[in-house]
Amino acid sequence: MAQLSELELLKASRNPLRVIDDLYKEALEGIPLKDEYIGLLKWYGMYPHINKDGLEDKKYFMKRIKLVDARMNLEQLRVMSEIGQKYAKGLVDFTTRQNVQFHYIEIKDLPAIFDMLGSVNLTSRMASGDGPRPIMTCPVSGIDEGEIYDVQELLKTVDSYFDQNDDRFCNFPRKYKIGISGCKCHCAAHEIQDAAFTAFKTENGEVLFDLTIGGGLSKSKQIATRANKYVKPDQVLDVAVACAEIFRDNGNRDNRNKARVRHLLNDWGIEKFVEEIEKAIGYKLQDGFEARIVASYENRNHFGINKQKQTGFSYVGFATNSGRVAGEDFVKFYEICKKYNAGGIALTGTQNFIVYDVEDEVVQSLADEFKALGYPYKPNPFRARLQSCTGKEFCKFGITETKEYAKKVVVELEKRFPNFLEDVTIAISGCGNTCSHPQIADIGFVGCLMRHEGERVEGYEVLLGGNLEGTSNSRIARKIGLKVPATGVIEYIEKLINDYKKDNKGTSRFKDYLASIEPEGSVNEEE
Repeated sequence: MAQLSELELLKASRNPLRVIDDLYKEALEGIPLKDEYIGLLKWYGMYPHINKDGLEDKKYFMKRIKLVDARMNLEQLRVMSEIGQKYAKGLVDFTTRQNVQFHYIEIKDLPAIFDMLGSVNLTSRMASGDGPRPIMTCPVSGIDEGEIYDVQELLKTVDSYFDQNDDRFCNFPRKYKIGISGCKCHCAAHEIQDAAFTAFKTENGEVLFDLTIGGGLSKSKQIATRANKYVKPDQVLDVAVACAEIFRDNGNRDNRNKARVRHLLNDWGIEKFVEEIEKAIGYKLQDGFEARIVASYENRNHFGINKQKQTGFSYVGFATNSGRVAGEDFVKFYEICKKYNAGGIALTGTQNFIVYDVEDEVVQSLADEFKALGYPYKPNPFRARLQSCTGKEFCKFGITETKEYAKKVVVELEKRFPNFLEDVTIAISGCGNTCSHPQIADIGFVGCLMRHEGERVEGYEVLLGGNLEGTSNSRIARKIGLKVPATGVIEYIEKLINDYKKDNKGTSRFKDYLASIEPEGSVNEEE
């Protein structure tokens, strides 16, 4: 195979099978995957697993599937469940960007997997890599009875534009994350997107989008900045593309740690960034100095049985346990949806899911069957809002094991506090890249190694008081100078709850109590 750059390979392969077939042939001949091929595969949502020595395992891969509107219709759900069982050893994760991740994928199976995905109009192309990531949105857009604006067509238009012009948008300084939402409860988390369009209605009923730029988490966490501009629906594509081009042409390519939209924004300032947008689109945007009131993070959900705007239909929001779904359960998702003739499922940005287009006459029966399977539609706060990343089980950056561990944390907290009903968000991350969003959680845990009782063990640095509530009122969680061993996480959360019950420090909500806790200094010897 000719030694082409990743960009050249991507440009030459509108059909990913062109590359995958060559890799497949080499794999059959026993030729190990070259490092440049490993790098290329991320553009198709693939990252190598990590072996027992902490090194990349070229036999197994994680594979992320791109869901353009966060949804899988019935046929797509059937195919996805088959992939999960046949090729992924029954291990399925829902992500915080509303996508599905499979594990234990082998190179030799990729042609068959691509064929299966293509048969139902799904793809993993551009699910990852240094280009536009799948767009965050409300999973019930076009469905929810009280939504502000149906953004489905906008989503498809923007996604299609980037896909059809991949030669211009496949080699950014780093990834580019967009949010487009007309949700009444702002579930697309516009405050942490590189560029986001959040719908609202003016007093005269006109729909406009509030433009925010430069949000993001990871190690250089930052809440987005309002552009003080409103965008009309027919201008969203222009502005989304302009932001992408500005980032592509001006983002930092010398330092990957500084290669995000927020760093460019900080270098330029919001005024210059907006000037560059307007220069690119060729017209002035409407001034928008008034910040709209948005929901607090814990209220951004669609749980329970809800009426759709389509007469006679409802949707139901269910909770997973930390975003992981067993392969046999994924098959059951399809079987239950088919039994009741539901439209399909949609994924939320909090690793949960929704079943939509359910006839009112059968919606309670469907909800009960999912509940019996282990996915409640009236979840307690721990199951509803505890998120976790992939962790060191599969990720090369992971310091601690998170996903299966987090599931046990949820179950134990449910046992210890069966009547605890306060809203609380908890996030467990295996490293400082914080894919599970601990910096915006009420209680965040970031994986580390630490000394505990004379031994080097897996532990977590504690963050408290994070929240999303608009660009002005959002809070990045604070480090409180404390690390706890992994074996002590449950007891630490238990102590927080019990301390709150004994003395709430004048607060009326647990989340406000957590935000009021002052740093106290580490009680553990650091590694």
